[in-house]
Amino acid sequence: MGRCAFCNKITPSNAIPACPECAREHGEIAEEIHEGLELIGYGDCDLCSNLCRVEKEGLCRIRYRDRDRIVSKSSASHALLHAYLDPLPTNCCNAWFCRGSRLKGCNLAVFYYGCNFDCLYCQNWNHKDVEKAKAIDADTLLRLALREDVKCVCHFGGSPEPQIGFAIKFSRAVIERSRDVMICWEWNGAGNRKLALKAGELSHKSGGTVKFDLKAWNDSLHRILTGRSNEQVLENFSAVFEKFPDVVSATTLLVPYYVDGDEVEKIAGFIAGHDENIPYSLLVFHPDYRLSDMPVTPREQVFECYRRAKKHLRKVNIGNIHLLHER
Repeated sequence: MGRCAFCNKITPSNAIPACPECAREHGEIAEEIHEGLELIGYGDCDLCSNLCRVEKEGLCRIRYRDRDRIVSKSSASHALLHAYLDPLPTNCCNAWFCRGSRLKGCNLAVFYYGCNFDCLYCQNWNHKDVEKAKAIDADTLLRLALREDVKCVCHFGGSPEPQIGFAIKFSRAVIERSRDVMICWEWNGAGNRKLALKAGELSHKSGGTVKFDLKAWNDSLHRILTGRSNEQVLENFSAVFEKFPDVVSATTLLVPYYVDGDEVEKIAGFIAGHDENIPYSLLVFHPDYRLSDMPVTPREQVFECYRRAKKHLRKVNIGNIHLLHER
């Protein structure tokens, strides 16, 4: 625990120098928490909403400068990733409603290194070890995807946005060769709009899903927790829904004391403004990465958030609920 820099209240974590109330008003402290924010703006790279000014490396660590050019450590033919077969039903955030969870076979889980966000609580923070990642070529991955027992492909990470060119081309190849494999995305949703729509189209064609991680409603709080604004996340959610309403779903991680009932109700209202039947999963927080000094989400917060979400949405799930029973 620490002290709030604005009101001197005790804060839940040493990593966040603002209490939950002040965090909604003082997003400027994100610059003290996250490195490299001075690179965000109208820069050289338009792959995601960061619009990085790439000096040596982009914030995702996938793109970098080579003299006068911006180049990538991945391409349409290879990417920095780890892939594995996960028996169905798997622990996918959408397993509670996705038809894939009712099938026998495997999910091809494709974990991408690099991310365009810098979440303080990242559960997969090893994605930052880009230098340890192996380059996997598309043909090798395609052979796995076309196995008879593979029913779906899930792109996650990190987040697939920094290597979205590879992910889209690979997914198209899967669909062209097999009509029985679903293409799904688990991402923060802040990627390039045109590429997000191409990804959504692939999920629509294959019967897959696009899961947006709506981390917070208040933009100041969002910037403190992730280092980034949520503006393009919300805009991309709307854009993908407008074109492919059948694929969209959402999750929110219930960061103790910060992502509370007020945050969740505003997110749920936003989702319901598109369709009250969009699936929404509230995830119980497990301490990790820079928020390892925080507890599991308090039970009262979890069920208050659930009640507030249900005021707007018909399909609400509590994920990671087993963590409440382990306390």
